[in-house]
Amino acid sequence: MASNKLPICLICDQKGFRWIPLIIKQWEIKYMFCQDEEMKKTFIDTFGLYNTKINTVNNVIKYIDELKDENISLLFLALGTNKFHELILEYVISKKKFYYIFSSDVPSLNVQTLEKFKNLLNNFNSDKDIIYDVKKEFKNINKQFYWNIFNPLVNERVFYNLKNTLNELGNICAVQIESTFIPFLVESEDIVNPLFYRSILIISLIEFLFENPKNVLAKSYYIKTKEVTINCLSGNVAFDSLNCYFNLSVNNLSKIFSLKVYGENGFIDVSYSKEHDCFQMQRYLNHYEYPNIFSEDSHRNALTELQYFLDEQLYTNKYINSYISATHTAICFWKSNGDNIELKHKAVTNDNEIDIECKVESGEGCVFA
Repeated sequence: MASNKLPICLICDQKGFRWIPLIIKQWEIKYMFCQDEEMKKTFIDTFGLYNTKINTVNNVIKYIDELKDENISLLFLALGTNKFHELILEYVISKKKFYYIFSSDVPSLNVQTLEKFKNLLNNFNSDKDIIYDVKKEFKNINKQFYWNIFNPLVNERVFYNLKNTLNELGNICAVQIESTFIPFLVESEDIVNPLFYRSILIISLIEFLFENPKNVLAKSYYIKTKEVTINCLSGNVAFDSLNCYFNLSVNNLSKIFSLKVYGENGFIDVSYSKEHDCFQMQRYLNHYEYPNIFSEDSHRNALTELQYFLDEQLYTNKYINSYISATHTAICFWKSNGDNIELKHKAVTNDNEIDIECKVESGEGCVFA
């Protein structure tokens, strides 16, 4: 019996274990490519993908070229941050194989690589984050790319609610972020410096909430114990009328995520609840309120948004712009070393100034615990 679900093409690695259960509820996986034979068999048996056309060879470019089905409008890349992810994206975009693409992770932490992808897309008004439609008569002759890059923080519904309630605080004066982990984030094994990656995610959230930071100041250090070395990054992001203070760490055994926004009428606290294993938001506005629990995770929210853009045949450049901007800012964190740095997001970053994949420098600023 034919399925009424939208048929898609899935290219995946171990990230497929997280995404396939959600995908099959919404769409039909008509084509799937996976390099690992054992993992491929596990996907088929676990999720019942017996009618899916699976790759028989491990040449992904050849596999994509052989896809002749014009009804496959969505390419779903359940891949980590690695060169394989980059290779597929560059080929698909440059050859215009798919116009709707979803990436489960940002393909690279190199800002030049992200800029290259943006130039390859060559969409209208590429520096704008507005949602665009193309006139019906031009949809087939002047197609634009919709490339959705999953963000485990920005895709959380709790932060949309937070943004919509900020006006209740009156004039906002400060933001405080404490993060020893990112809830529900499974980091790619290819990420050499997880602290840098997490700083990109935190900054993308800050810029989503407040937009246009002016300058940053940060310092990286580590705390060494007998059992583990905890890498840390502390500093602040300055806006026109408020400062955002943050303290991030990796390898910390505690699980803390807290974002507090302070205004003249009180403050709002968004945090991870260990009891409920989800985000919660609580307002402190001169009276007590019970915290609101947000059980729907960012993965489902991302797919709901993706479905909307597919249904309406819209496009936007906001995802790639967000990651490029956040990566620029995160680079400035690592360049700062305690000095104030003015942000200039349009400036091209020189890789000689900072190795994005560098590890936190040891020795200097070391604190022994």
